Amino acid sequence: MREIQAIITAANTEYRRFIATNPDTETRVAVSNAVKFLTADLRSAAALVASTQDRS
Repeated sequence: MREIQAIITAANTEYRRFIATNPDTETRVAVSNAVKFLTADLRSAAALVASTQDRS
């Protein structure tokens, strides 16, 4: 699951770098939504992995 967290962190870091370029509002909103959806999907995947791992 560290790998999933690393991807989330990288996506958010790159998003902040993208925002620093002052993109137009439409593009900024589209990319923001994409990063939010990616993060949500990855968190769901992490939760699924955590719930199905053998805890013995």
